Amino acid sequence: MKILTTCLGLAGLLFLSACNSAPPATAKEIQTERTKDLAISLMSEKGELAMGQNRFIVAFRSTSNNQPVDVGTVTVGSSMAMPGMAPMTAPIELEPGGSPGQYAAKGDFSMSGAWKFEVRWDGPAGKGVATFNTNVR
Repeated sequence: MKILTTCLGLAGLLFLSACNSAPPATAKEIQTERTKDLAISLMSEKGELAMGQNRFIVAFRSTSNNQPVDVGTVTVGSSMAMPGMAPMTAPIELEPGGSPGQYAAKGDFSMSGAWKFEVRWDGPAGKGVATFNTNVR
């Protein structure tokens, strides 16, 4: 009986963990930047980022046919300029999303204001970088 209870408890924890890592069910565009061949979008459930914990999506689509594009390895960096000090940073955790060309992101922004996001990719669609300047509310 103890083993069954332990197994059910672990299964519940795994289920909750999986639920917490899922991207928002309905995502609204925060901002989109275009390169020659790609449209890279930041999206969230509310269409904005807020101070504190955030879950959002980084999505890659072809500019020619608007179809999702697998870009391979993706990294996202974020920083906020601080006059007279080093920039503030917020680490972004990133993992492949449920669909091709989508990556689930999680970040904790300790301050509201103007943040810079740098998205880099390297894979089947080549190498590239896109910069976003967006507000965290």
